[in-house]
Amino acid sequence: MNALELCNPGRTPQPRLVRRLKIRICGIMHFGLNTFTGREWGYGDESPQLFNPVAFDADQIAEGCKAGGLDGLIIVCKHHDGFCLWPTRTTEHSIAASPWRGGRGDLVGEMVAACRRAGLAVGFYVSPWDRHDARYGTPEYVTEVFRPQLREILGSYGPAFEVWFDGANGGDGWYGGAREERRIDRSTYYGWAETWSLVRELQPDAAIFSDIGPDLRWVGNERGFAMPECRNCITPRVPAGCTGDPAPGFIDESMLGLGELDGRFCIPPECDVPLRPGWFYHDQENDRLRSVTLLVEIFERSVGNGGVMNLGIAPDPSGRLHEVDVKRLAEFKQTLDSIRAGEFVSSTVPVENGEALLPFDTVRKFNRVELAEPCGKEEAVTSYSIEARCSGGWREVVSGQSIGPCRIRRFQTTEADACKIVVKSALKPLEKLNARLFLAPEINCDPESCPLHTSDYHRIEPSAVSGLELLFDLPEETEVHGFVFTPQPDSPAGTPSHFALSAERDGAWQCICEGEFSNIRANPVPQRVPFPGIRAKRLRFVAERTLEPSNLLKVAEFGILSGD
Repeated sequence: MNALELCNPGRTPQPRLVRRLKIRICGIMHFGLNTFTGREWGYGDESPQLFNPVAFDADQIAEGCKAGGLDGLIIVCKHHDGFCLWPTRTTEHSIAASPWRGGRGDLVGEMVAACRRAGLAVGFYVSPWDRHDARYGTPEYVTEVFRPQLREILGSYGPAFEVWFDGANGGDGWYGGAREERRIDRSTYYGWAETWSLVRELQPDAAIFSDIGPDLRWVGNERGFAMPECRNCITPRVPAGCTGDPAPGFIDESMLGLGELDGRFCIPPECDVPLRPGWFYHDQENDRLRSVTLLVEIFERSVGNGGVMNLGIAPDPSGRLHEVDVKRLAEFKQTLDSIRAGEFVSSTVPVENGEALLPFDTVRKFNRVELAEPCGKEEAVTSYSIEARCSGGWREVVSGQSIGPCRIRRFQTTEADACKIVVKSALKPLEKLNARLFLAPEINCDPESCPLHTSDYHRIEPSAVSGLELLFDLPEETEVHGFVFTPQPDSPAGTPSHFALSAERDGAWQCICEGEFSNIRANPVPQRVPFPGIRAKRLRFVAERTLEPSNLLKVAEFGILSGD
């Protein structure tokens, strides 16, 4: 048996998963050295001396999350840079080597206590990838660093509602000064059967999230959306042409957002999306938070498509949630509350001869329905419709294929004196359905997740495209303070993971900056790269490495930052 088969018994959700699905919206908090360096993925060579949030206020963060409608918070205890936010015994690269609290602080402990005071469930993430530790890539890293770190966190700070893993599986790093690329066998290196068994031992009630579960799966994007007919069940598979057992970071991602009708395992999708463009706080993004309209749309396309919503939270360098983040979270909750205020039916309805009838006491208007199959049962519905009775006749207002733990559907406002849910087909007979009906405020789709065009941004068109190079001739010599690269969605072949930008000086090219677009595959948002101002009339952008092999660079838009 592989790791997944050992941890997941099949198509019926286990009690720990049923409890987890009751937490519809949680957050994941990214805070660490990246907050102070402006990076998304630290390289591993950052000094712990940079970490000093002088006004850290765990209660302010927790209360802001609770007031924003979150019911749980996953704490990123260690990100890929290897810096640990608790006084670990496994490495010196931790909060104990920072000036914060005189080296005697425990940020994880303070956050856990504040979450409990605020009424938030607590979860944990310890990055499997460690770009700092010299042992990474050897068996000793797993047995002497990674699993002992999990044991410290899960054995000292629980209980946990979720333990979070991702597919970060090696690459460039500092590795104790080696400064090299390290690759591991993604299927076997972390020993997922033993690692997940450790989680079950220490936190038996916690749901385990990763690309493949075993309890919750990644939805396949960082936009927070599951597919409209997404199903809980799925059979994880390895990428095409590969052998071995599926594992986090080693999976065919094509079905993650949809699931499978005949999937072997119940692994609902968790839909993660940052409130900001990226996962960590950056000053220049304070006007680029996701809009309330988009957050509501994400809720209805994550929770409303059978999953759960996980919203990225990022405290600022002072150690608090910025006021704009607190305000946006509160606005999000207020909007959800206004939708909930329009509920006029909430009922468990018997299904007789494939129909569940909901008569009203009078003619009512409604435009939103929330359906659910019985919790703890294998999902069954394969086709359904919702009909409204108007003037004695029935009219279909919406239809679909999947219901599962939750299905939210909007439709044109309809007047009726009764509603009927028709189960057209199912894998097994249903005895009842849960239904809630609403007259909800209208929302407009907002596909733009983070506004790009700020006052200092100027789009420029390449004068020449040559393979993996873009050449730009500016109209005149210009003071340039950075650039923004916007990738083409769903185009990993040709999307740069590593880049170099040069300016022409006296007929020769001089490198201005080079680096990596961390996480661009999962979160293909505009990549904003500031640098000290330089004057230039000609620029050259080179994709030094792409996500997948290609001889042609792919770009949706390129622009410079003027520093205005």
